[in-house]
Amino acid sequence: MEINRMDYRQFIVFWGLAGYLLIACAPDQQLIDQNAMLNTELKHARIELQESEKKLKVLDAELIQLQQTDSRCNDELTDLQSKYTHLKNINLRLSQNVEQLSNDLEKKNSVIKLQSRVIRLLDDTKKTIETSLKDEIAAQEIELVKMEDRLKVVFIDKILFDSGSVDINEKGKKLLLVLAESLRGHKEQKVVVEGHTDNRRVGPALKERFPSNWELSTARAAAVVRFLQEEGHLQPERLSARGYSFYRPLASNDTEEGRRQNRRIEIILGP
Repeated sequence: MEINRMDYRQFIVFWGLAGYLLIACAPDQQLIDQNAMLNTELKHARIELQESEKKLKVLDAELIQLQQTDSRCNDELTDLQSKYTHLKNINLRLSQNVEQLSNDLEKKNSVIKLQSRVIRLLDDTKKTIETSLKDEIAAQEIELVKMEDRLKVVFIDKILFDSGSVDINEKGKKLLLVLAESLRGHKEQKVVVEGHTDNRRVGPALKERFPSNWELSTARAAAVVRFLQEEGHLQPERLSARGYSFYRPLASNDTEEGRRQNRRIEIILGP
């Protein structure tokens, strides 16, 4: 059967187109290889991404832990700063206390040295008075009483004043001049004169001038002080007078002997 020329041309075109399509649609090996490589890289990238995500979680956890540690460190720092300030204040107070104690110790040492000097001076004075007034001391008209840092010279009863008088008698003047001679060189010693009486009322002869034993005891102490200054030539700034009436007795006022002991002049020597 004879093939129609139009059909032949169509057949040729058809198969040519089919061949072209077959050639055009045939897979390119290079593209396949590239696709496979990209898939492999994609798998690797996904694996790396997963690992990175795991590392990121670990790092996040470490960051949280570090933040917590930082917070604790800040709290500890604040606490340490507070303790430092407190200890600094304590150290300041202790330094001030040490300084104060050092000053006190220095003052105490000075006082001890002064007391030692005073005691030596009192010992010298006591020996001088014992030598100068040994007869009166032996007769118990004068008594020496050594105290811690003082020396008391006690003149008993009528050795300085006659009964009912505030004027120093002649014997009393001689004894006070001897005592003043013993004291004149010791300018650092203070001389306190105390007047004491018994509890008997002031007699009529003195009542107008001295209403009570307060005035009488003070007047006798003042008379001794004035005599030590004017006749004994002791510096007046060293001298002072006190009167105690009958309120500091040595013995009971119920007996004549007790009243005799209570009627006295005490001269106290000290720093």
